Amino acid sequence: MTTDFLAQRAALLAEGNRLRGQLGSMSSDEWVGARDVRDRSSDLVSSYLALLPEVTLARSPDTGELVRWRVDTAGLDGWYWRYEASEREDPESMPAGWLAMNGAMRLVEPVEHTTFQVVPGPGVPYVVPRLLEVPGVRAVLSQVPVGRHTGWAITYFGSNPDNVELVNTWGSDTYYVYDEAGTWLGWHQSIERVSDYDFELDPWLRLGRLLWIAPGDESAALREGVDGCPYLDLPGPRRIAYVQDGEVEYGSAG
Repeated sequence: MTTDFLAQRAALLAEGNRLRGQLGSMSSDEWVGARDVRDRSSDLVSSYLALLPEVTLARSPDTGELVRWRVDTAGLDGWYWRYEASEREDPESMPAGWLAMNGAMRLVEPVEHTTFQVVPGPGVPYVVPRLLEVPGVRAVLSQVPVGRHTGWAITYFGSNPDNVELVNTWGSDTYYVYDEAGTWLGWHQSIERVSDYDFELDPWLRLGRLLWIAPGDESAALREGVDGCPYLDLPGPRRIAYVQDGEVEYGSAG
């Protein structure tokens, strides 16, 4: 992250937050009449999304195609990480067989101050058994720095399972729905419960259902098995974190 990127991002967020606050305090009639403010706010969101870097989050174990996504890697105070109504560049298509991506994050306090809620996941990586138990489904685990925090993306690949609920996209309250060819169809929503997670990665690695990319590996080579895997038995909260107003709270363990 360059100084220029951080400065541009800070300026966009500062003005955008000010305008959002201004719009939020208006009456319905005032809001309708404030077209210039609304247009400027929308332009700032577009500029913010265009500024975000493309990050390699996974590689398809079926086709070898990279999954690259614009992510706010500067910190949790960006609109990308707003849990409800997050600002993201919705991909029109994904590699064939892409199912879902959720994630985890080791937080470093003090966390960023946000007026909105951020839900970055538990403090250690995990998998969702109901997905990996579907025949042919595999997951890829990778590390993604987000400001001072350490994030992990867990991406699932395979045929879209019948009658099996997917998982919300990392940091948001909805998930994307694609057809078998990878064409975007819309959104759906899941209720995330830590009881649905399995933090014991060893069995899934040994079964070949979980693959991994080494931290900092620019080639994003897929690796198998437990030997050398840096994601095993990491210390951290095995509960979902909720961040707002510079405070962190953790949900129940159930």
